[in-house]
Amino acid sequence: MTELSPGDLMRHRGPALLVDEIERREASSLACTASDRGTWPWPRMLEGAAQTAGLLAGFQPGGPANGVVAQYRDVVVHAPVATGALRFVARLDRRLLHFWRCRFEVTSDGGELLLEGLVTLAPDARA
Repeated sequence: MTELSPGDLMRHRGPALLVDEIERREASSLACTASDRGTWPWPRMLEGAAQTAGLLAGFQPGGPANGVVAQYRDVVVHAPVATGALRFVARLDRRLLHFWRCRFEVTSDGGELLLEGLVTLAPDARA
């Protein structure tokens, strides 16, 4: 079985698609590489982390096929801007009804922690 790329699974296209490749997929965690090696202000890193968490939630049994961000929580910005290759990691924290909460980390290619926090995803009511 061939694994699909994030671009095949997500509605985001072009510059809005910030996740390039799935590096590691486990039952309750997902690691992805960033779509480019350019400049990453922290809100862009946050969106890449949310996209990774959305993919992870969507892979879960009963997970949302098209999730939307319901809440960010406890976000810590360790670096307001980064340049180069990034890695997004999401881990399931808990599920409550139709909501999925994930812990996330964004790291540089060298392993430096740039951003971390929690994101809660909900099914898109328009889908």
